[in-house]
Amino acid sequence: MPTPSAYPVSTCPDDAIAATDHCEAVTWPEMPPLSVSAGSTGTNYYLHMNFDNSVIPEDSQIFNNPIPLDPELDGAVAITKTAALGSVTKGELVPYTITVTNVYGVPLEDISIVDRFPAGFKYVAGSARLDGRAVEPEVEGRVLTWNELTLDINRVLVIKLLLVVGAGVGEGDYVNRAQVYNRILGRAASGEATATVRVTPDPDFDCSDVLGKVFDDRNLNGYQDPGETGLPNIRLATARGLIVTTDEHGRYHITCALVPDEDRGSNFILKLDERSLPTGYRVITENPRVVRATRGKAVRMNFGASLHRVVAMDIADGAFEPETARLRLQWRGKIDQLLTVLTEAPSILRLSYLADVEEKNLVAARLKALRTEIAGRWKTAAGGYRLTVETEVFWRRGGPPQR
Repeated sequence: MPTPSAYPVSTCPDDAIAATDHCEAVTWPEMPPLSVSAGSTGTNYYLHMNFDNSVIPEDSQIFNNPIPLDPELDGAVAITKTAALGSVTKGELVPYTITVTNVYGVPLEDISIVDRFPAGFKYVAGSARLDGRAVEPEVEGRVLTWNELTLDINRVLVIKLLLVVGAGVGEGDYVNRAQVYNRILGRAASGEATATVRVTPDPDFDCSDVLGKVFDDRNLNGYQDPGETGLPNIRLATARGLIVTTDEHGRYHITCALVPDEDRGSNFILKLDERSLPTGYRVITENPRVVRATRGKAVRMNFGASLHRVVAMDIADGAFEPETARLRLQWRGKIDQLLTVLTEAPSILRLSYLADVEEKNLVAARLKALRTEIAGRWKTAAGGYRLTVETEVFWRRGGPPQR
C-alpha cells in the first residue's frame, strides 16, 4: 500500500531490514508472495525518500521498494445475473440472483458489486442475501452497492434480492444491470451482466375481456328476446387475427382481448364470419362491430342472425326508359306489389339485372336509382324490420360491351 510520508533512509526505521551497507524497505526484492495479506505493512512502498549524503554508503542506499503497476482487471471477475420470472405484472415481486466468480488467479480485495435496477422498480428492504447471509446493500436511488468484499481465487459469491414492480410501470421490457468494481482503482473488474423481465398487463386491472353471444333473432329487433336461442359453431375474428368459435349455446369469450390506452381507452373491432352461419341465415346486426373499451372493464358484443327468405326481382333494359334510369310507367306499379310481398315475412331483396349491350355505368345507375326508390318507400311501409337489399348483374354476352 502507498505511504504518503517520505521514507527516512538515513535512519532506516525499525520496520525495515537493516543491512551493513544499505537499507531495505521490505524483505522481498519483487512483489510480495500471496501469503502476505493485501494492505499489510509487507506490501508498503514509498514514492518519496529522505537521503543523507554525509555518510556513504549506508545512509544513501535503499533496496526492495517495488512500486506496483495498476493491473488490468477487465474480465478478472465473471458475473451473471438472472431473474426468476420472465413476465411480471404491476405490484409483483421479482427475485434476482447475481453470481460472481474470481477467475483472475490471485485474491481480489476491496471489491464492490453494483446493481442498477430500472425506473419504477423498488428494492425490498431486508431481502438481500449474500451467500445465504442477510447483508443489506447501500441504497442510493436506483443503485444497490455491496462494498469491501474479498474474492479468493475461484471463489463463487452469490447475491439474492427482491425487487417490486411499481404501480406506475408501463408494459414492456425492463433491464436490470450488475457489475463488479475495484474500489482502489475505481475501475470495472467484470463485464456488465443483465437480466430482462417483461411487464405484462394485469388480467384484472389492465386487460379488457370481450364476451357475448350469437343468437337467432327471429323477430329481427337486434336483441335476444325470450325463446331466441344461440347459434353454435359460429366463427368471429378480431383485427389482430384471433379467431373464436361459439359454444353450443352461442356464447364466446376472448380473455384479455386488448389492453386499452390508459388515458383515452381504445377501439375494439370484431367481425362475424358469415360463411360459418347455418344455411339461409344472415347477420342482421352491425357487422363488424366496433366498441370503445376501457382498462379493466369487460365489453359485451352480441350478434343477431336470422333465417331470411330471399325475394328476387329480375330487371332488364326494357323496364327503363331508353338511356335513362327512370322506370317505365307500366312497371312502377310493380314496386307496390313487391312491398306487399316483403311485408308478409322478413325477407332479403335481391335485385338481379340482366344486361346486354347497355353501358356499364348506365346499369349501375339504374340499380342505384331502383334501390333508392325501394328503400325510401320501405320507410313508410309497415314492414317492421330492416330491409337488406342485394344487387347483382348478369351480362348476356359475358361482360360489358367494348366501345
